[in-house]
This record gives sequence, structure tokens and C-alpha cells, in this order.
Amino acid sequence: MNRRSRSLATRVREHIGFSVIAIGVLFIVLRLLGVRSTFAGFMLSVGITLALNVGLSYYNDRRARSSRPQAAPRGGGDIRWREDDRPRDDR
Repeated sequence: MNRRSRSLATRVREHIGFSVIAIGVLFIVLRLLGVRSTFAGFMLSVGITLALNVGLSYYNDRRARSSRPQAAPRGGGDIRWREDDRPRDDR
């Protein structure tokens, strides 16, 4: 069940819509609040958002494929029933 790795162009295509819509909504809200914005600022924001999303996509795929076992969370389990806090039967 080994997934084929995706190319940079595929990753950009997957994330471009989200980046444009998310930053577009943000700029519209800022415009309604009276903050002036430029087209260059919009494009820079879309570029930064796109780069972060694609970078995180690469990072998550690499982490999922690593053969290292993930470290178990420390102190795991239900904290309501720690060994020293369990109700005791003192009969």
C-alpha cells in the first residue's frame, strides 16, 4: 500500500485553490474593516501560503514514510486512574 510520491506541480495544483480563496476572504474582510491592500500584497500572501502548504505536504509525506517507529507519548493512558490514585479496597 505504498503511495506514489507526488511531484511539485501536483502539490501546487492541489493547494492553489485553498490559498487563493483563504487569502481572498482575508483581504475582503480587511477591506471591509478599512485596511487598504494592494494586488502585490495579495499575490505575496498567496505565494507565502502556497509555499507553507506545499512544504507541510512534503514534510507530512516524508514523516509518514519514515521507517522509524514513532515515539510513544510519555505518561500515556487515562490520567483519572493513576496507580497512586486508584480507589483502594481496605477491607
